[in-house]
Amino acid sequence: KRQGEIICPDASSSPSHAIAQLCHKKIVELHHQHHVQREDGKTVSIGLIRMANINPLVSVAQHMLQMDAPENTRIHYCVYHSRYPLALRSFIENRLDTVLSRKKVDEFWQRDEITKPLAQYPDSDYHIFVVLASPVAEVGRDHDYDWAIVEPSSMRSIIQLAGRILRHRELQKPLNAPNVLILNKNTKVLKN
Repeated sequence: KRQGEIICPDASSSPSHAIAQLCHKKIVELHHQHHVQREDGKTVSIGLIRMANINPLVSVAQHMLQMDAPENTRIHYCVYHSRYPLALRSFIENRLDTVLSRKKVDEFWQRDEITKPLAQYPDSDYHIFVVLASPVAEVGRDHDYDWAIVEPSSMRSIIQLAGRILRHRELQKPLNAPNVLILNKNTKVLKN
């Protein structure tokens, strides 16, 4: 169900910008390799970008939000970390718990978190949902993602994250491309 690959951000620019550029490029590739398709041809993938610390996570998210999506593509972002006020964090977790429960395929296409964005942007055929999260995404969450990009931290953390990929579903066909990408360096190392 899971295949990994190590990826390398360009160290010539700021760490957050370098990671954001690489992640932006990779989420489009991951979407085209690991998505689900509706009867009308629209494709959806939900991926996780997990950063080890909140400040770099927010910085990477700010850079990514400024980048344009490719033609015919809509990228939907959710930033999720433990510093949100409890009510807001609970709201985000409730929405994520709903959309990332992927045990019943038919229910997935009927959820508001999926139907509303597809209806709001009918001209886009490719919809990429990206959760940018701190390690809070790994603890006690029964989520099922299509793919992930992870900043390196402990081996235990990487294993926890990998367990969220295709957690509720079986593969319909053999994997022909990695669905877990691991950055070769974290932001602290990139800052020297």
